[in-house]
Amino acid sequence: MDRVVGGRQAARALAAACLIGTSSAPLIAQTAPRYSVTELAGVGQQINNSGQIAGWVTVAGSPHAAIYGNGAWRDLGIPAGDQLSTLFGINNAGAAVGFSFASLPPPPDPADNRWTAIWAPAGATAVQPLSLVSPDSFAYAINDSGAIVGCRNNYADTPPDPNRAFLVSNGAVTDLHALLSTLPDDFSCAHDINNAGVVVGEFTPTGGVTRGFVYRNGTVTILMQQGTSRHLSIGRAINSAGRVVGDGGLTATGADQATTYDTGTGAYASVGVEALGASTSAGNDINTSGDVVGSMTLNVGQHAFLARAGHVYDLNDLVPAGGDVVLQQALSINDGGQIVASGLLASDPPGTQRYYLLDASAPAPSIDGLIAKVQALEAAHLLNHGNATALIATLLNANRALSAHCSRLAVLSLEAFVSQVDTLIRTGRLSPSKGQPLIDDANRIIDDLLANPTPKKCKP
Repeated sequence: MDRVVGGRQAARALAAACLIGTSSAPLIAQTAPRYSVTELAGVGQQINNSGQIAGWVTVAGSPHAAIYGNGAWRDLGIPAGDQLSTLFGINNAGAAVGFSFASLPPPPDPADNRWTAIWAPAGATAVQPLSLVSPDSFAYAINDSGAIVGCRNNYADTPPDPNRAFLVSNGAVTDLHALLSTLPDDFSCAHDINNAGVVVGEFTPTGGVTRGFVYRNGTVTILMQQGTSRHLSIGRAINSAGRVVGDGGLTATGADQATTYDTGTGAYASVGVEALGASTSAGNDINTSGDVVGSMTLNVGQHAFLARAGHVYDLNDLVPAGGDVVLQQALSINDGGQIVASGLLASDPPGTQRYYLLDASAPAPSIDGLIAKVQALEAAHLLNHGNATALIATLLNANRALSAHCSRLAVLSLEAFVSQVDTLIRTGRLSPSKGQPLIDDANRIIDDLLANPTPKKCKP
């Protein structure tokens, strides 16, 4: 597969070569998405197709289960007697699941730490214990039919205290662990369930190697292809088509990388993050279209990635340039392409963790839109008339080139515009906060033109 392996500049160089040397139809059909970035004043974990995010907010020093939507968090509180609550999964109706925690003082035990699976029906104002599996349980996902998966433990507060995968559906509990093992100290946990009721998770036999598992129609399959090294070490998410994503590998050597498994064909496939130079990577979520998000370890540190339609992107290359945000983990993606990610500001002290909503649904920038922005800066006396006139003249040249179906000349004019704005910023004639958005919009238009060139050859 063709993969974007060198960020924006490498992609441009390749596309520019195609523009100069061919008059055929576009060679690159996939345009890289561009995202706006909104910091969440809370911890986001999973996003549904309505843009609601399950997570938590801190209230008076304690985490409270909460759902984000329409720009604000809705605090769902903590069950009575507990000390904190969190949400990790949400379905498309807005019902969410997670767990709460209480550390109960002695006697009789030295301490009794209780983790209780919780849930909140759609529109609820408070979370409640998931009574069928509480206490000592964790809930991680809920599908659109209301089926919930997670894991329970063996009610001991001293190790070994392994978890045991469960499924709650139609008022009944299925002990998934019993299908995996009869040994008391083996570990299992279910992490996701799709709308067909197929469950994915992880299983670790005592003293053995952790492997992912799939539960479907009463049968459990360990995600390890017999006679080969193909495997998933963990199944983190599954989409409606039955594709599982997690960490795994196709060979006996090397660290785990983001890998998919197709429950229909039994095929394992690399997501392709290795092409970006990742030493390790993890697949965290997959949407209906098969877009995968996760994290990867590069020589510059941990970065979030998006794998989409045969291309793999560092998400830091798809957000506005000039900012201080470093995206480290992409946690969840919905069918609209919205992404929940975590990271920090480059200026933050070590250990800082921030959470963000990435949204690509905003209208794409246009040359006419850039002209309007330059005119607005002049009207606000943030850019003098001479400089504004020069910028607009360059943009009008780009527009004329596009009207003549000559994307190559349009790209050259837009690159000249970027250089003009950069000079204005460096010489103090335009503030970075006003100039950088112009550069970002022009760069996105350039990238889209390079990805979808017009067939006509043009000479400067």
